[in-house]
Amino acid sequence: MAVTRRRRQQALRRSRLPLVLAGVGGLAAGSARAQSSLEFRYLLYQESNNRTEVSNPWIFLNHDFGQKGGQLSLLLGYDTISGASPTGAYPTTDTTTSASGSHTSSSFPMAEYHDTRKSVTASYGRKFGANLPSVDLSYSKENDYTARGAGLSDAWTMAKGRGTLHAGIAFSRDIVTPVTTRVDHPKSSDSYALGWSWILGERDLFDVSASLARLSGYLDDPYKVVPVGSPTTTVPEHRPDARSRYAAIFKYGHFFVDANGALKVSYRYYWDDWAIGAHTVELLYDQRFGSRWTVSPLVRLYTQSHASFFGYEFAVAQTYMSADYRLSAFDSVLGGLTIAYAIRPNLVLSVGATYQSQHGRDRITPLSAVPPSDDGGGGPGTASAADMNVTTGTIGLTWRY
Repeated sequence: MAVTRRRRQQALRRSRLPLVLAGVGGLAAGSARAQSSLEFRYLLYQESNNRTEVSNPWIFLNHDFGQKGGQLSLLLGYDTISGASPTGAYPTTDTTTSASGSHTSSSFPMAEYHDTRKSVTASYGRKFGANLPSVDLSYSKENDYTARGAGLSDAWTMAKGRGTLHAGIAFSRDIVTPVTTRVDHPKSSDSYALGWSWILGERDLFDVSASLARLSGYLDDPYKVVPVGSPTTTVPEHRPDARSRYAAIFKYGHFFVDANGALKVSYRYYWDDWAIGAHTVELLYDQRFGSRWTVSPLVRLYTQSHASFFGYEFAVAQTYMSADYRLSAFDSVLGGLTIAYAIRPNLVLSVGATYQSQHGRDRITPLSAVPPSDDGGGGPGTASAADMNVTTGTIGLTWRY
């Protein structure tokens, strides 16, 4: 379903091994690929309490035709999604009794689902002097969502090779078809990015970039509802039909010669005209052991504020309303570890896993719950649909030829 599309994409991005030099902008990173490769990877994504589970195998082919022929890349993916997602309806409490006593837990109404998603992305780039322009096309199809996109980017090397200016533009024209109505709704996105990478020295690399995405059309989640009034009734959520999203990203990479390891630090600040603001700090360290092993621990901290029209309940109906926990205020901490082993110089096996703990700051007292404490919220008796733990596991095999 479309409700899980964003989370699947985030999980997929988390599963990919970083390039050797973090800090290089995504648009400039293409120039680092000087060798053809074929990669297979399998991702398993699971949310706690029997929520969303995603099984995602994908194949990535990057073929280098030489300096005059350019590079062609092809990414094929297939997702299987199942589980349940909170609908936005008002939560209740469940009380269980055992020999050790009674235990009360919050229960958010869930909608179960099962879907599959097929996707393909193709890109081609060729170096012309100091420039590396590339074009990409993408298409994906699931039961209630069809996405079609195109993009154009360029990486321009200057300052005698020490600096790279990278820029890109991308468009998507999607169709949302809720299974409840089978009516097509158009949705579009126009995105722009600009950045600068700079080699500070033999061991240091810095990158700063900014992006803007303008979304328009059908931005509602057709499977979410909102509690309104007293006594409470539920009505479909409704969001603005336009959204501007901004982001500024700073990355720094340092190579430790004596330790034969590389530290990569990044900070991302995000804001939009729905009043959501978010901060992301990530630290990744690649440590090589001999010529075959690479161990990469990862830590990521994330926090966001809520949308201006978010609420777990509304006294009266508003023009825009949503109880979707993804638009609420929450914090998360993610830790992970990836281990890569070179079976041969051109054949690498990798295994990785991450664990994420997420805690909602917008909280509500479920029906029949014990009144919350006076500690400012978050005490006993309160709950948030954003509260959950997420685990991912990946296994991959890369062949360079």
